[in-house]
Amino acid sequence: MKSLNLINGNIITQSSVNPDASSISIDNGKIYGINKLIKKARTIDLKGATVIPGFIDAHFHLKNYGKRLEQLNLKGVCSLQEIETLIKDKLQHIKKNEWILGFGWDQNLWKDKLFPQSDFLNSIAPNNPIYFTRIDGHASWVNDAAISRANVTTNQMNNIDGGKVINNCVVVDNAMGVFKNYLPKENKEQVKKWIYSATKKAAQMGITGVHDAWQDRTTVEAIIELINENKFPIRCYGMLSGNDRQLLSEFFKKGHYQNDYLTIRSVKAFIDGALGSRGAALHEPYCDDQHNCGLILISKEEFASLAKLCYENNFQLNTHAIGDRGNDYVLTHYANTVGKNNDRRWRIEHAQMVGDSDIMRFKEFNILPSMQPSHCTSDMKWLPERIGEHRLNLISRWQSFINAGLKIPGGSDCPIESGNPLFEFYAAVTRQDHKGWPKEGFQSQEKVNRKNALKMFTTWAAFGGFDENRRGKIKEGFDADLTIIDNNILSVDPKDIIKSKVLYTIVNGKIFC
Repeated sequence: MKSLNLINGNIITQSSVNPDASSISIDNGKIYGINKLIKKARTIDLKGATVIPGFIDAHFHLKNYGKRLEQLNLKGVCSLQEIETLIKDKLQHIKKNEWILGFGWDQNLWKDKLFPQSDFLNSIAPNNPIYFTRIDGHASWVNDAAISRANVTTNQMNNIDGGKVINNCVVVDNAMGVFKNYLPKENKEQVKKWIYSATKKAAQMGITGVHDAWQDRTTVEAIIELINENKFPIRCYGMLSGNDRQLLSEFFKKGHYQNDYLTIRSVKAFIDGALGSRGAALHEPYCDDQHNCGLILISKEEFASLAKLCYENNFQLNTHAIGDRGNDYVLTHYANTVGKNNDRRWRIEHAQMVGDSDIMRFKEFNILPSMQPSHCTSDMKWLPERIGEHRLNLISRWQSFINAGLKIPGGSDCPIESGNPLFEFYAAVTRQDHKGWPKEGFQSQEKVNRKNALKMFTTWAAFGGFDENRRGKIKEGFDADLTIIDNNILSVDPKDIIKSKVLYTIVNGKIFC
């Protein structure tokens, strides 16, 4: 592996040993020296560009990101008319009865903000089954042809624990599972293609590592094969599917899996849905759906069993919880399992709506809030109507968690959000959309200063994956994972953060772009 010198840079090490530096030398995939060059090594003059520890996205979905790149893109679509146009265009290029898959619709962007009616898709494509996943991944919009293909009725889906159907065409959370065996089958070669595409896109955005938040057997096998083929350019911390007990049993017997590019020592579970589809579990009803407090997706007995297995086998448990009731539910089970003064680093993924007393339970039981800043800025325009003004102070409480002494692994939940770490950094420090709204930031008391925002996507993300002794800082002996940006994001005008460009992404000493 070739040596490399980076000179004339604005280097933010995040290390107390060398807090500031102008040059870095790299050898054999490691940081060789700070302000210490290697003779006869390739040298790049950075001309004042900013170098930071490589961005780590602590909540990413590799397979789904690559997969979504091939589906109808419904993200940002603001009307049913636009969706109709996309479907009709697709119909020109596919066979009769072939599935039409799409991702990213959000009724909150439409004029009436109402969930769709069943006759819309049925009238456009009566013979082609349609399965459109909502932007949050917790609801799908289907037509009658899809329901018929799955050999199920809406009444049957409404009787599934943790699931429901809206307007005979929007299936929520556990009700989505009935379509799993009827959608186009995924094979390993396809999954490899999706993951490879996703890792390349991630690297282009300056990401050097991701925490992949749901890995089934095929995904694990695909990643290992890609690594062996030298087609996996970034690091990956894998979270195994909590639904596949056979897969878990195999890994529990073998213990933690680790090489330079893949670590598997954690499990992912789901407790509730999302606020956008009204599936997040709340203590009080939704303000725009007074008979609905959301869904709990797993029984107390099943979750307690999973938590016990993870604890006994020393695997980290990372659980999706968005609503305040959902977070309360997870914290109670975590506390009963890990106790105080532990270093298991169990996480709650999203932790989007949390009360004061539960923040203190995070601290008391050493639970990490793994959070995605853009979720806040994506949801903020419709949240007052959804949960009421009186609960807005419970949303995305980054600074409250930091004040309590907690580290926040930061992520994007890509492809729910774009995955761009500069967008996430901007959201964390401004709590504004890309047009600068609202002027002072949404619930501005929870804005994060820039140094802590950078920690969310470097040192704290590394800590969330037990990698703090080799990643997340620019320090001699650490992995040479670096992101080089044209602007100093710690000092530029906030609006210029999202205009910043990634010049180089370096992983294991290799320059990707």
